[in-house]
Amino acid sequence: MEKLMSNNNGLSKIIIILLFSFIGIVIGGVIFIIIGSGGNTLTPKAVTIKIWGVWDDTSDLQSLFNSYKSAHPYITIKYTKIRFEEYGDLLLKGWATDTGPDIYAIPSSWITNYKTDFITPLPKSTKVAYFETKKVLFKTETEITVKTEKSFTASDIKNNFIDVVYGDIVRDGAIYGLPFGIDTLVMYYNRELLNQASLAQPPIDWNGFTAAVNRLTIIDDQNDIIRAGTSLGTNANIPRAVDILTLLMLQNGTTMTAGKTITFQRPSSGDSSYFPGQIALQFYTDFALPRKSVYTWNDQMPNALDHFAEGKLGFFFGYRFNEPEIQSKSRGVDYDIAAVPQVNTSQAVNYSNYWVYTVAGKTSNANEAWNFLQYASQPKRIQPYLTSTNQTSVLRALLNEQLADPATSVFAQQALTAKSWYQGRNPEEAENIFGEMIEAVLNETDTVASAINTAAQKIQQGY
Repeated sequence: MEKLMSNNNGLSKIIIILLFSFIGIVIGGVIFIIIGSGGNTLTPKAVTIKIWGVWDDTSDLQSLFNSYKSAHPYITIKYTKIRFEEYGDLLLKGWATDTGPDIYAIPSSWITNYKTDFITPLPKSTKVAYFETKKVLFKTETEITVKTEKSFTASDIKNNFIDVVYGDIVRDGAIYGLPFGIDTLVMYYNRELLNQASLAQPPIDWNGFTAAVNRLTIIDDQNDIIRAGTSLGTNANIPRAVDILTLLMLQNGTTMTAGKTITFQRPSSGDSSYFPGQIALQFYTDFALPRKSVYTWNDQMPNALDHFAEGKLGFFFGYRFNEPEIQSKSRGVDYDIAAVPQVNTSQAVNYSNYWVYTVAGKTSNANEAWNFLQYASQPKRIQPYLTSTNQTSVLRALLNEQLADPATSVFAQQALTAKSWYQGRNPEEAENIFGEMIEAVLNETDTVASAINTAAQKIQQGY
């Protein structure tokens, strides 16, 4: 009996020793986890990403910033909105003094001009640290995991984004920017004026459009325009007049460029006697020439957007971003939005207007900047931004939802057939040259053929 008690005491001591050893191992493991996950040696260095833009407000992007920071709390994102008129100069000055942005927005047409000196193309992969909060015993600890993530490829852009994006952002297999949304040129129409002209539906092709304009237009005996059917034909008093003319050229089959050569002045490849660019320019300017049957507008008319908002214009061509201004100036005008008319309704061609976010050539945070842009370009991430900005998705995965929504269906449908063109090293100058071309035809200081040839030569010089 005494021996048995002695054995039991020995066994108890062994059990106690093992228990304390186990507790020691657990505590040691916890200490190791705390040191390994939260220690200064493995905590990433703080990074601040500066983003500059023109049209987006901080509130439009805040949900993206918040969700990204929750996974990567060592990365802080600061956004600055800048007036377009001073944007280009401030970018150059900022980079020259090392105060410029890491990420910045530019029109898609600027990419070719900026890519050599001012853009860091998307790398094959990015490396970032993820912070995850976990409960270890009775404590909450932060676990840090560094991951290397594969970047988008050119094939990903082709497969997951609408067609126009690939042609604008991919150069020689490299990716130079990512858009968050897109806008396309649409046709606003005044319901009341169409009803008065016995037009039950907006036209879907240009033949129907010219017929509708004739029924809407009222001109008095002095040849003064009492009511304008549409705002086409001029340059200065029509917002984005150059975009409308470009749309007509593209719909008419004009090849705007071939490689590094301007070709919009050339004949069709299939018919040497047919000049689609000239046809488009003549069609456009006819609406502002008094001797033409479709005369309905001139350069003495007020700004077209203002005229539409006042209820005095049947059709106005603009973008989704024009709508807030129309609403703010409108005097209760009953208007709606329709797709732009087509030359060939079975082969729709539309015109895009959008900006891309890209990473500066002069930045020490290219890795984190590109990681954020790819994070933001995921369907589940970008949706709040699209809702806030009323933009159309560039991601095919979200277009079905927008196609089913009457408020966005026109824009979503047009995004799938949208086109653009590279306007040379100085897109603003190219627009000015197009404007001069329009005015030369209207003022009859040049023929259509001569005016378009002159414009092509001028743009070629800066191409």
